[in-house]
Amino acid sequence: MSLRTIKHRISNIKRLNQILGVLVKYGFGYIVDRLHIEQSRIGRKLFSMRPVRKLDIFELPEPIRIRRALEELGPTFIKLGQILSTRPDLIPIRLCLELEKLQDKVSSFKYEEVEDQIKHAFHRPISEIFSQFSQKPQAAASLAQVHAAKLKNGTKVVVKVQRPGIEKTIKKDIGILQELAKLADKYVEEIRVYNPIGLIDEFKKSILKEIDFTREANNIRRFRRQFASDDTVHIPNVFPELSSKQILTIERIEGIKVSDIKKIDDAGLDRSKIAVNGTRAFLEMVFIHGFFHADPHPGNIFVLSGNRVGFIDFGMVGRIHKSTKAQIANMLTGVVEHDASRITNACTAIGMVDEKSNIKELELDFEDFVDRYYVESLSKLKVGQFFMDLIDSVTRNRIKVPSDLFLLSKAFAIIEGVGEKLDPSFDMVALSKPFAEELVRQKYSPRKLAKEILNFSELFYNFAISLPKELTVIIDKVKKGRLRIEFEHKGLEHLISELDKVSNRIAFSVIIAALIVGSSIVMQTNKGPLLFGFPVFGFIGYIIAGIMGLWLAIAILRSGRL
Repeated sequence: MSLRTIKHRISNIKRLNQILGVLVKYGFGYIVDRLHIEQSRIGRKLFSMRPVRKLDIFELPEPIRIRRALEELGPTFIKLGQILSTRPDLIPIRLCLELEKLQDKVSSFKYEEVEDQIKHAFHRPISEIFSQFSQKPQAAASLAQVHAAKLKNGTKVVVKVQRPGIEKTIKKDIGILQELAKLADKYVEEIRVYNPIGLIDEFKKSILKEIDFTREANNIRRFRRQFASDDTVHIPNVFPELSSKQILTIERIEGIKVSDIKKIDDAGLDRSKIAVNGTRAFLEMVFIHGFFHADPHPGNIFVLSGNRVGFIDFGMVGRIHKSTKAQIANMLTGVVEHDASRITNACTAIGMVDEKSNIKELELDFEDFVDRYYVESLSKLKVGQFFMDLIDSVTRNRIKVPSDLFLLSKAFAIIEGVGEKLDPSFDMVALSKPFAEELVRQKYSPRKLAKEILNFSELFYNFAISLPKELTVIIDKVKKGRLRIEFEHKGLEHLISELDKVSNRIAFSVIIAALIVGSSIVMQTNKGPLLFGFPVFGFIGYIIAGIMGLWLAIAILRSGRL
């Protein structure tokens, strides 16, 4: 084994010990116990699995303790919590809302490291690329920090620089999370239904995409294309020649934060127009392009001259399929028309409802849901809250909610809140209605129906052409006795493993019993070498049986299953 491999394993052991310590500190020691860490590949090497010291924080609600534990464990776990906050199908809404508060509490890294990162990416020093570069960052987070700068041609920009070594840290943490997920899948039955191994694999793909800044650059370019002809919206320009996987250089937007009402008023801008422009831009992202800014909080929206709205920070985006857009419109229409079955049909069409869902119970919930909204004036309807309440009704029935739909619900709520702060008479329903009506109109337009009929006819024609050939192949295999039917069993992997353990223990017990019986018979013969007047081979048999019995007892005790 190489020295590098040894150092890597020692590092993993230290990090695992730290993770377990934080879990115990925040009152989750019972989960650590159930994971049987000592039996894992890494866990067997731990000298001290859990610290004795605990903080007196057990009076805090569990969601808050989970959030604090994730914050203390660092960037990988913060990002895991942020992703889980978009999965109400996996965790309670209450926990989702708490995980939204996750913050990166980190200090900035040194300017010398920023210089090294930029030089390594572009093979030139900072002085050859920028005429000015602020040594003090504007903002620092666990993955990157942002510096103000100016290009040689005088263009003002911001430069997002990835934290050195963060990719290595994330990959190490993901490796440990994968080990813990396997243990959770094996020993914690109630977690197994959520597929922890698959969840961590999905998280791995997501976070490795996030630390690749070329993806954010692509998002910015796509939004710029979408709003190229809209003079009420400004998307910053990205400089691809000064961007890489670890560096992102974009145009600096110098405007007023949308939350700074006093500065907006002092500048003589029209808050009502700003609210309308920003909301229409968001609705266009959702209902026309199906590609939206998933984190439009006030810090990411600026007000520019002429009541224009500028968006920044495009690391988190959502995608809505064209069929889903029409169903979202149907959900809103279902409330307006007091039609619960329309909402149920929309959820079914999106794929939220499957064969395990209780449709009747779900529709009854939706009827109560619609009644609650219908009593109030539709002008008072909060679109963001409507979607959050809708998702709450769906998750109570244990129905899966697409993560992008939950992101959309939160984004709607944020945009609506910003609009109401700018203009107390702001009405998002009125602004949303034309978009929803257009989607419904497009869905049932003669051109759309003709296109769908044409597509269906083509599919049916291809099916009809290929069917005789496929049937001929099947019949031929049946005649020759070569037809094979394969099936996949689910949930039996652990049963087979447990049966192996049981059979091994039984075999071990039979051997021990045989040794004891055989040794007892030898003791009665009084033949062969004697020790204290008894045959030596009898003593040896008893000793071997005793060692094997002790070994078996320890194994059973360690498994925790007497």
